[in-house]
Order: sequence, then structure tokens, then C-alpha cells
Amino acid sequence: MKVYTQEEFDAIERDIYGVKNCPTGDYSQIKTFGEWCNFGSDCSFGKDCSFGKDCSFGKRCSFGEDCSFGEECRFGE
Repeated sequence: MKVYTQEEFDAIERDIYGVKNCPTGDYSQIKTFGEWCNFGSDCSFGKDCSFGKDCSFGKRCSFGEDCSFGEECRFGE
């Protein structure tokens, strides 16, 4: 599984709607994700990760210990 660095994550382009569609991979090295990120299935995140509001996460994503989630984040319906 590809391990993404912060620089590689930052370089992922946003679509015409402003959403950053992230491929399946290991995001354990990323500390800041920002807003409007969409992660596919089977993504993993390390401890002490923080996520901005309005992020969405695909099925079967796992989150490490001590992760924090931004205000107004929603999971599921």
C-alpha cells in the first residue's frame, strides 16, 4: 500500500467542485487534511491525526488512536 507524505497529499489536485479525492493508501504520515477531502475504502490513518470540517470518508476506513475530528464533521447518515 502506498504511504503518502504530507507533500504528496498536498499535491493531490481538487476536482471542479473543490473536493480532494484521495486514492487508497496509507495516510499515517499526514498530520493535517483540511476541508473537503474524500477518502476511498481501505485507507489508514495514524494517531494524532486531525481532520477539517466537511471531510468524508469511504467505507472500511480505519482511524488510529488519539485522532481528533473537526467541528461539524459527520459520519454516515
